[in-house]
Amino acid sequence: MTTTSWGLGVVAASDGDRWSTVTIQPPDDAEHAELAVRLKAAGLKRLNLREWNGGLWPLSRCSLTVQGGHLTQLHTGRSRIVCSEPLEVSRAWQEAAARGRALLSLVPPGTMPEDHEHVSAAAETGEDARLVDAVTSGVLLGGLAEVRATAEPYGRRW
Repeated sequence: MTTTSWGLGVVAASDGDRWSTVTIQPPDDAEHAELAVRLKAAGLKRLNLREWNGGLWPLSRCSLTVQGGHLTQLHTGRSRIVCSEPLEVSRAWQEAAARGRALLSLVPPGTMPEDHEHVSAAAETGEDARLVDAVTSGVLLGGLAEVRATAEPYGRRW
């Protein structure tokens, strides 16, 4: 059984500022569609290339929980998506996330390699061309999510 995969990275905006990224790739189209509805309701949107390159990412109601150096879950404000295995965040990722926000993106199945959660160190050296291709194709949903050290209270309404 294939599970949702999570990938970490660091990208540089046009002004040179570095941002932590979390990329979620569901295993099939049905789960992608379900998750897309939840994330759109929380404020993520389809980004165009100008927005992606310019760092013009919408602020979402989502939060990412990082505890003990591991990404453990995403909270959309109404539901919680738990990482199948807590994902270790690197020092570079933590430094870029120190501002309290990270770029959250959802891509359709097949966009990233099956093991993209294990190539996060390579992604930190620069922008992943597959994410740019997803933006160009109009299939990437993105937005800024709050980075929290404690889990979001379940059922918080916005």
